[in-house]
Amino acid sequence: MRHRETLLILLVTLALVVPGASPAAAQQLPSATITTAPSAPAPGDPVVLKLSGQWPDSCVPDASRARLTRAGQYLQVNLGYSGIVGPCLSVIRPWSLEIAAGPLPGGTYKVAVTFTYSLMPARTIGTAEFEVKEPQATIFWVPGFSATGAAGSLASTLSAYNNSGQTAVVTPVGAWDALGERTISPEPVSLAAGAGATFDTRSLRPGQTVQMLAFSAATRMPLRATLERLESVPEGLPKPPMALGRVELPVFKELVPAGMTAVAGDISFSAEECASEAPARRRINLTVFNSGDSAASFVVGTPNGPGLLPYPMTFQVPGRSLVQFNDLPSKGLPVCSPGGAFVSVTADQPFLAYVSTSRPETVPGVLPYEIFPASLGR
Repeated sequence: MRHRETLLILLVTLALVVPGASPAAAQQLPSATITTAPSAPAPGDPVVLKLSGQWPDSCVPDASRARLTRAGQYLQVNLGYSGIVGPCLSVIRPWSLEIAAGPLPGGTYKVAVTFTYSLMPARTIGTAEFEVKEPQATIFWVPGFSATGAAGSLASTLSAYNNSGQTAVVTPVGAWDALGERTISPEPVSLAAGAGATFDTRSLRPGQTVQMLAFSAATRMPLRATLERLESVPEGLPKPPMALGRVELPVFKELVPAGMTAVAGDISFSAEECASEAPARRRINLTVFNSGDSAASFVVGTPNGPGLLPYPMTFQVPGRSLVQFNDLPSKGLPVCSPGGAFVSVTADQPFLAYVSTSRPETVPGVLPYEIFPASLGR
């Protein structure tokens, strides 16, 4: 009888202490997934291995149990459970750890997460592979704008910062307006590590007020495009124009594929505007860029509204051109409903689009504009 009681106590103790000595063992636990931070490391970046997974008991790994070894381009993180461990509740728990791997030279690296208990051989519970390489140049698009009004002028600017450890290059690729593609200087601009620069996006063809520009730059390049309101200064007066504020412009990282729908919003009107007729309301404008070589049909709708006429609306845009359609009807949009209005845009060519609103410039120092880029999602 005493022997049976001793055996029962021993079995219970093993279930509490030994990792994997539970029904979870049949579920291939413990497990580990591996990612890196940054997700696309460059040579010289301090790389962090981000480990996570499921553990078969409450004694989840911590930094004291992790040991990193490196042999060339092979990295191993061992989670050691030698000695007495416990007491551990037999319940599946999530776990996560961050292991600093330090700066790594360029190359492809293999990572293994292993687990050892007492004198047992190491068991692999997760593997991964990542590459350390120079940031690749990609294309991005930004709107350019320039206009002069009675209360001031508007001008756009692009700012860039080189957040890498080596010289980076920003190269103009193209520019498009309502007349189609125009020639621009392709002269690249070099930025030293840790240096910033601004780029002129406000120089337009005569008769044009808006354009779309494309640049090529390395991915490790924070960008900010803005539309600035400037004080009007009479010609000949020796006074620099006073800045009256800036609003963010979209920086597009990819084109919307043909046939897909992008959404812009939320567009919300004030109670005063909602009680007024069109002249007292903000003006809603739609700007679309057809990146295709052929003419495109743009269908504009209200995905979160009742779809009142005249929506959906269809606009024709020539190939390789950008067109702004001003004063869209607000009566067909739920701009006075909770959550505001969203505008959907679909085209049969690759495209970009954004919605803007403008109100009378009646309040000094207040930007009368809002910009809503159309996107597929986050």
